[in-house]
Amino acid sequence: MTVNKTRSKNILGIFSVLIMLHHLGQRTSAFWVPANVRQHGLEIFVPIGYLLVSFFFFCSGYGLIKSMRSKEDYFKGFLIKRLNRILFIFVVTEIIYLVLRVMNDATGLPLNPYSWFIYTIIILYFGFFLIYRKERKSAFILMAAWVLLYSVICYVLVMGNWWFNASPVFLLGIYMADHEPSLEDKKKRIIMLSIPAVIFLIAFPISEKIDYFFRLFKLQDYGIANMARVILQIAACSCFSFIVYIAARLIPEVKNSIVQKVLGFFGGMTLELYLIHGLFVQLFGHHFMTDSKPPVCYIKNVFLYVLVVFALATASAFLLKKAYDITEAFYEKSDMFKKFCKDQKKTALVVSIIVVVFTVIYSINRHQLSKDSVKASEKYKKESITSVNVDGTEIATYTAGEGDYTLVLLGSDWNPCPTLYLRPLADKLSDTYRVVVIDYPGKGYSADTDKERTTQFFTETIHGTLGALGVTDHIILVPNELSGIYAYNYIEKYPEGVVGLAGVTALVPGIAPHFLDGNYSSVNEYRWYMKRVTRLEWLQQKFLTATGYVRLQIPMFDYMFYGSGLKEYYPVMEDMFVKNYMQPSHLRELQIVYDNCMTVNDFKLPQDLPTLFILDNYVKSTDIYGMKWSSEYKKMITNEEIQSIKIVSGDPYTIYYNPSAVAKMIDDFIAESY
Repeated sequence: MTVNKTRSKNILGIFSVLIMLHHLGQRTSAFWVPANVRQHGLEIFVPIGYLLVSFFFFCSGYGLIKSMRSKEDYFKGFLIKRLNRILFIFVVTEIIYLVLRVMNDATGLPLNPYSWFIYTIIILYFGFFLIYRKERKSAFILMAAWVLLYSVICYVLVMGNWWFNASPVFLLGIYMADHEPSLEDKKKRIIMLSIPAVIFLIAFPISEKIDYFFRLFKLQDYGIANMARVILQIAACSCFSFIVYIAARLIPEVKNSIVQKVLGFFGGMTLELYLIHGLFVQLFGHHFMTDSKPPVCYIKNVFLYVLVVFALATASAFLLKKAYDITEAFYEKSDMFKKFCKDQKKTALVVSIIVVVFTVIYSINRHQLSKDSVKASEKYKKESITSVNVDGTEIATYTAGEGDYTLVLLGSDWNPCPTLYLRPLADKLSDTYRVVVIDYPGKGYSADTDKERTTQFFTETIHGTLGALGVTDHIILVPNELSGIYAYNYIEKYPEGVVGLAGVTALVPGIAPHFLDGNYSSVNEYRWYMKRVTRLEWLQQKFLTATGYVRLQIPMFDYMFYGSGLKEYYPVMEDMFVKNYMQPSHLRELQIVYDNCMTVNDFKLPQDLPTLFILDNYVKSTDIYGMKWSSEYKKMITNEEIQSIKIVSGDPYTIYYNPSAVAKMIDDFIAESY
């Protein structure tokens, strides 16, 4: 007896609902969810997502072989028949995600964070079409090679394990369709269920505890542990799918008509439910899309959260299915629409040629603009930059103004040229104070060095630069974002020269553990991931630069610097972004950001140090990384009489587009403190 289509669809309908609960559990009950929003109740669903998805892959491989063996001219129009529905639902849901992301200022790729399955299944369909359309003995081996190639590419591109740990089960479905075992022998049935069950009960829990074994055996390379996890996950989901497959053949069908209708209802729209439910998981979650975006409509009660998401996802999936049915009916009746769909190859070819030609022209134009900006860049350097030698490295600075106090402006990690980007703020402050802006090595006009970007490295760079400029006392540090960590360390090491701190959305010491909030099971995994992903970011950046599409990635300079008086230097700002953003010096800083933050994890302000924390409305309201930033600042405060927090209207870019407001806060702080 084979697994009939109705039976498999009913199971997949149940699994699609369980996958929804899995994603709900990831947003409420997973260990990585920020403690202040973590809710209990769905823990059991958190680790089983890839197991459930694996049976979708099994059924796909199984169904393809069964259909191929039973239908003549099966591969005629194969891709159109297989992909039309998938692509229609995918495109419609992507548009919905795009609109809501833009409305909530949460743009990012992929638009649907749960859409990886669609990319994977399309690749598997293409592989099946290319390999099986011609009868060959080596077809299964070639298909296995195709799946392996896909897995390797996902691994190299630093996709999450879920992108490829379940896809090999597609091969199991193909194999079982051609080698369906007889279940007449009771002893044989017990063996076929017990052996995979034992393997599953060993592989699944060990894969979940892989970090324990990493520490137990004191392994140095976390990549080995992760590879072991992937292999165990493949074994677990293969056994799980095999058990479900055997059980589906043994368990009698439920005769209850209501149950059959419900199962058939969900089984008939698994694709729609899978692609749309995540939207409601995000809309009613504690944050929208990422932990740095505010919630849209947060439902704290877990039961109500599940109920609302289930109801809206079900209704939306039903409407999507109806929309496709209507479109398909129109396709069947419209000769013009049929012709358009059949000519997709020609259309794709024409579109590809247009894209290539446009890219070449755009790239040439982009590179010409970069060449044109060289003169402006050199002009700015000659007029505004003072370079000093620090431990063999030329460090660029912008200095302005005179006064009793020296304000040292320190840029964020992404800031490609603080001596230019922070100039508007520096000029606002230079009427009363001496201001120094520093380009860290590899940023702006500073030379690079191959030294590791530790907190100590930045501290010594700041200290050496100030020493070379003759600045030894009456120093007020003004760090932005990640530079806050380096400023805290500077205060600990060189307290004698520092008389004040004015952090502008400065990172808080306790942020390090929150970097793990996500899909990281341990610090070791996070470190390993950061080293791999930064290498990938560098390659992607080189590609974007070569094609000229890096321009699309550049921040909105008109927005950031409107009214700054630096409009003539916009091309230089853009060019600095191209040269320094996600380049080696930036990436080396990101690779060890966790360890750098941990160096000041317990930092407290000296009781006699006047301090102002300037926090923007956006960060305050969104609780980025699941933290109450104002509360974290308060943990550092030791003397409320001279240490305080002020809120500035705007977002993290306020320091650039509204330097007057920031300058006034700093000026008032200094006037009140000294």
